[in-house]
Amino acid sequence: MEKRHLLTLCAAIVATVATARDLQPGFDIVEYRECVRIASHFEKSDLDSIYFAPQPEQWTRVYSAPVTGFDNNWELWDTHDSIAVVSIRGSVITAKSWISNFHAGMIPATGTYHLDQDISYSLCDDPRAAIHAGWVGGLLSMTTDILHKLDSCYQSGIRNVILTGHSQGGGICYLLTAYLYREQIAGRLPADLRFKTYCSAAPKPGDYTFACYYEYLTRGGWAFNVINYEDWVPEVPLSVQKLNDFRDTNPFTRVDTLLEQFGVKGMDKFKVNFLFNKLDKPLTKSEETLRKYLGQTLGEMLAAEEPTYTVGTLAPCANYQRVGQIVILYPDEQYYKDHPRYAADIFEHHMYKSYSDLADRYQE
Repeated sequence: MEKRHLLTLCAAIVATVATARDLQPGFDIVEYRECVRIASHFEKSDLDSIYFAPQPEQWTRVYSAPVTGFDNNWELWDTHDSIAVVSIRGSVITAKSWISNFHAGMIPATGTYHLDQDISYSLCDDPRAAIHAGWVGGLLSMTTDILHKLDSCYQSGIRNVILTGHSQGGGICYLLTAYLYREQIAGRLPADLRFKTYCSAAPKPGDYTFACYYEYLTRGGWAFNVINYEDWVPEVPLSVQKLNDFRDTNPFTRVDTLLEQFGVKGMDKFKVNFLFNKLDKPLTKSEETLRKYLGQTLGEMLAAEEPTYTVGTLAPCANYQRVGQIVILYPDEQYYKDHPRYAADIFEHHMYKSYSDLADRYQE
């Protein structure tokens, strides 16, 4: 009897190893198609069914987390071939969820965030990097639970994890990806745990410095943002690039020195300085306005909805950038029959169904 049980156990282990596979670099339309379907079917969705994509074919939900932060949520899905999926929920129809979207003041990518208690975080090793204030709170409200579940996955033998999210979920997924890579660098996550990211319909999560660092961390084909050509959401938040947002070696913020080197003096020097001041002043004013209203005012509104949140120090930056390797889903004639370009619904080209329809017809 014991011998028979041992043989059965060995056979089960062999079968698991045989069906397991490692994630490969590069965009995989089958993986992405499953990701958008997973995002469409959160257990507690309040969306109209017309927005839904079909059910996932390969993955099964194994865990649905409690709602935390600014009404944030995530789920864990698993497959027969030992690849787990961490799926971050997008916006829901609550004040906290939507105010957190509009709370687009930037904060440093490494610092302390106050949400019930002070939480230290690090998403970039460059102190110049800045990220979306509202979505950091959503991320940090979920990280303890995510890390706990990833540890359980690892102990069960899983070494491959897909990170995904649609819309706000995609914006937070950017931050989660950077967070987990930083945890690996710090030695708090196993180095052989492989992450692959599929952000979907994601808005811009941070500035140019964060974008560069994120793309460095995920180099080699391990992170993608999939965008419907007709979707407006990946164009937000509102962005302003000041002269000071360029790298320190830029010529715009040291005009005087360069003019002297080139022998420009007198009235010519005055005219050039005047020109650069005329260019920079409205940009600086615009950034200050965005910081005041999207950062401070919206932050105070969010704190009124979620009293555990305290608005922290805002970075003097609004230089949001599109991040990661972009994959464009380009509409065809059939798509426009199903989803009119100028539809009355502003989310017609943003929701799961439109992305799923384009993914079904995607060709390399």
